[in-house]
Amino acid sequence: MSQHSRSAWTPAALIIARCEAFASADFGFIYDSCHSESNFRRQFTGRDEYLAFGRDCLGQDYQIVSCQILAEHVAEYESQVVFLMEMKAHGELQRYAELAWLRLENAAWRYHRGQKMSAEELPADPHKVNISDFARLDPATIF
Repeated sequence: MSQHSRSAWTPAALIIARCEAFASADFGFIYDSCHSESNFRRQFTGRDEYLAFGRDCLGQDYQIVSCQILAEHVAEYESQVVFLMEMKAHGELQRYAELAWLRLENAAWRYHRGQKMSAEELPADPHKVNISDFARLDPATIF
């Protein structure tokens, strides 16, 4: 995926592209779509390190079943996207919602940080989760 086309993506489109990249084991795209100041980039300081981790630890044991955008707030330099994720991890179906913060970097949106709402924390109708629902969660869980 070219940098030029990525610069035209909305924050929600980047989240969908990241899910598609994860599903196809394109761990390079996952790394490249993270903001340089993200906690992710602090954890994986080198691209090759994450590619090895993805290949060895993620590719076989994790499968995205669905990713649905529930809300998006686009601002000038930082935007938020809420999405509902279903994935199989180690053979078990897991469901959670995530609030992702994206920041502009080099004229393109990049994933900066996120906060997950576990299946137990989801409301009866998880499709109604919105950005304000994450305010009740512990801010220490932002990664």
